[in-house]
Amino acid sequence: MPYIAVVFVIAAAFVILFLALICAHRGKTIKKLNMQLIEQADEVRASESHQELMFSVNPYPMWIYSRDTLRFLKVNDAAVLAYGYSREEFLSMLMTDIRPPEDIPTFLESLEAHPEGYKRPGVFRHRRKDGSILMAEIMAFQYDKEDSSREIVLALDVTERHRMEEAVRESAQSLKALVDNAPFGIAQSLIDGDRLRSANPALLQMLGGYTHEEALELSVSQQIYADPNERCRMLEVLERSGRVEGWETTLRRRNGTLVPVRISGSASNGNGTPRSFSSYVEDMTQQTRLEQQVRQVQKLEAVGRLAGGMAHDFNNILVVIKLSTELMLSDITPDSPFTKPLLQISSAADRAAALTRQMLAFGRQQIMQPRIINLNAVVSETSQMLRRVIGEDIELVTNLADDVENCKLDPDQVAQVILNLAVNARDAMPNGGSLHLETAGVNLDEAYAQEHPPVQPGRYVMLAVTDTGTGIEHSVLPRIFDPFFTTKELGKGTGLGLSIVYGIVKQSGGYIWVYSEPGHGTSFKLYFPATNASIEPSLVRAQNSSHPAGQVLLVVEDEASIRAHVSECLKHLGYRVLEAANGAAALTVCEEMHGQVDLILTDLVMAGRSGHELARELAERYPRVRVLFMSGYTEDSAGRREMLLRGSPFLQKPFSVGDLAKAVQEALLLPTEV
Repeated sequence: MPYIAVVFVIAAAFVILFLALICAHRGKTIKKLNMQLIEQADEVRASESHQELMFSVNPYPMWIYSRDTLRFLKVNDAAVLAYGYSREEFLSMLMTDIRPPEDIPTFLESLEAHPEGYKRPGVFRHRRKDGSILMAEIMAFQYDKEDSSREIVLALDVTERHRMEEAVRESAQSLKALVDNAPFGIAQSLIDGDRLRSANPALLQMLGGYTHEEALELSVSQQIYADPNERCRMLEVLERSGRVEGWETTLRRRNGTLVPVRISGSASNGNGTPRSFSSYVEDMTQQTRLEQQVRQVQKLEAVGRLAGGMAHDFNNILVVIKLSTELMLSDITPDSPFTKPLLQISSAADRAAALTRQMLAFGRQQIMQPRIINLNAVVSETSQMLRRVIGEDIELVTNLADDVENCKLDPDQVAQVILNLAVNARDAMPNGGSLHLETAGVNLDEAYAQEHPPVQPGRYVMLAVTDTGTGIEHSVLPRIFDPFFTTKELGKGTGLGLSIVYGIVKQSGGYIWVYSEPGHGTSFKLYFPATNASIEPSLVRAQNSSHPAGQVLLVVEDEASIRAHVSECLKHLGYRVLEAANGAAALTVCEEMHGQVDLILTDLVMAGRSGHELARELAERYPRVRVLFMSGYTEDSAGRREMLLRGSPFLQKPFSVGDLAKAVQEALLLPTEV
């Protein structure tokens, strides 16, 4: 019994000890759990405090709102500052209140499309309190995992950045518009390749109408450049200097024709990207055409001066030949063995004189006697003669405008122009056709003048001579006004007809252009300056013959042989003749004669005092002295033309004895007031 009690007591003690140990361990666990709970609670409170701090002091606008009601639940100071609303105003507002009205539908659609918020930034328009627009880059996240209706929003003001981006886009669009609308070609190509990277519409048009896609597939050196080596040479210059200026070359159009261009541009420096050449390309077709026209005019001017100088000297020789043969013919009988040779010499001199007149007309050094005329009258009068010249198988059609203005022209020279053009037209219509003469009043503006140098803008009277003949080849057109150039068979043309036309038109202050297509005829258009002046009354001269009655004539000529032969002829005609080698000597003779000289026959162009200057001094000293001018050409002096128009007659070298006699008689019949 005692033994059993002891065992029971010991067992009970162990149980009690075990229970005590269990209670002690459980207490420690509970205490530990309590400590952990306390620590977790502190961490939560610290996290919430930290989040609140980060929300409040964040320099960027932030707010919390309800997706269900769209009401602001909380805003930070940065939002108040950026948007201009107070905190209380914000908390009474909806998210739609900071959106422009037109953006609200898009905003509501975006909420449905992004139920978990904008995890990636998106840019939206927000409205400040003052009504101004703020461009905000938005990021939105679910604020509470247990409450998905609440979102926290971070808004970054990117208004300036957006404005700069818009400016860049607008600038790029403007630059693209400038490139697309540029009147010259703009291109970019690879220096180390043979393809275009871009080409503007002007360049595509210049190349014959490629599309942009087609142009990018072309080989620049083989298909665009007329000479493949030319691009290589240009790239060599580009490699050395980094740019090219005014590189003149030739490109090939889509249809195979060539276009002259001038290229300028610079190379990129690479920086790891393919090196490119940015260039602009000018179409030089029009400028090349104008340069060719200017060179043609200059060439004709030079040849004209040469022709005029030669004709002047030749005319002086012909005067001696002509007068000598006629004086000899007057001293022999018709059955003399010398009569026929002398007549042949005289006829040859006449033909040579006609040739020199053509040369003078071409060189614009022929004496012109212009007056105010109506071109219609000249065309009508000349057309009567043309009907006999062009033949019956060619129809002559005139279309004369009623309202054409007057012009100041030499009617005889204009008639010669029409005749020469009509003869050329006749030869171009061997099987018949029609010849049209047309007049019209036109106003040539600045645009026309720029395309047709050296035309000056203004009012003109146009004379068009058009035929339905064989036309002129394009390769021949640039040379048709060249002297002695002809497409006719040998012996059937001198090549001076159109040169004479050109010279007369230019000397008259006009312009001439030719338009022709092989097989479709030719049209010459002549433009003469119009004037408001009225037609001048014709100079009425006595028609009765006047026989020499010992009148005193003074011959002033610096060529001794001409002076001697003219004097001999005048003596033969019954006049008393004095001679002077120049203007100064002529004044001396007049002084010695006390002004008792009836007529002075003077050359216009002399060394020292010219015939014009002599006439002016004589008019001052001896008003009763009449003056008769003679010359083989004139240096186109306005003063000389003025003297001629004031009534002094003119004798064109070379002249016959009959021409001399008639001119002297008419001059002696003029009034003494000069």
